[in-house]
Amino acid sequence: MPIGHDGRPNRSKETVVVPRPDRRAREALTEALRDARRAAGLTGAGLADALGSGWSQPKVSKIESGRQSVSEAEVRAWAAAVGADKEMLLALRARADHEQAAFRDAHQADGGAEQHQEAYAATEVAAKVLTSYQPHSVPELLQTPDYARALLALAGGARDQDPGEVSHVIAARLRRSAILYEAGRSITILVGEAALHHLVGSPGIMRAQIEHIAKLATTTQATIGIVPLQSFPVLVQHGWDQRDRIVTLETSAGDLEIADPVEVARYEHWTQLLLEDALTGAAAAERCAQIISERGRSAAAPGDHE
Repeated sequence: MPIGHDGRPNRSKETVVVPRPDRRAREALTEALRDARRAAGLTGAGLADALGSGWSQPKVSKIESGRQSVSEAEVRAWAAAVGADKEMLLALRARADHEQAAFRDAHQADGGAEQHQEAYAATEVAAKVLTSYQPHSVPELLQTPDYARALLALAGGARDQDPGEVSHVIAARLRRSAILYEAGRSITILVGEAALHHLVGSPGIMRAQIEHIAKLATTTQATIGIVPLQSFPVLVQHGWDQRDRIVTLETSAGDLEIADPVEVARYEHWTQLLLEDALTGAAAAERCAQIISERGRSAAAPGDHE
């Protein structure tokens, strides 16, 4: 991604860099609305004229800058006036509403990372389609508490955070994972097999984590798959999460939220390619058992307490 003179990534139509976790979807929505207007060749005043009664150039400007909220009816009217993807814009608005509610209802006003997890939970509850793929670590919705704690202790994790804050983050992740048991959604969670061979924490922690994945693969409503080491159908080195029509990439500089339909379709295609090679259900559980057996035959790491 291009870097501007201020040292921050430049924004594009396809990707939105969102520095504030409580405004991720709202900023993505306002940018999508603004881009849709510009793509239609309309000025703010021109869009207000096309929308008719109750609209003005200042109102359009306030909505696009995030200073005024936009209703579902207004989003529908906006999409119709500029010929934009109505469903994509409505999905962004729904996410903004749920994120706002999550932060309003958070127990700690300065909860930080915990509130970040609550915002994710709110968008997941609102979504009908959830997809996650991580090639090098276990996806958050599949993590055990011990694995999550060991992962967060690594460089690039939350090693500098207060232990109490880390505990809140882990608890929030566990609350999010309950969605795996709920019907009425399409949930696909894929993990690269390499993640199950990495040693995070101790062999005991890894064994419990792998056993947990095996159980989830056969007892939840979700499709949980392991992409075998022998499979390499997609040349992409990062993981992603998709909630309805929004793809999120977590980076050290903040979240990247991708709403452009062409780009989202690309990630959906990649997910399908990975899923075609993935071991799911009983086959995933069997592979987990094989990995545990292979690890058991290896020499235990010094100081491991199993």
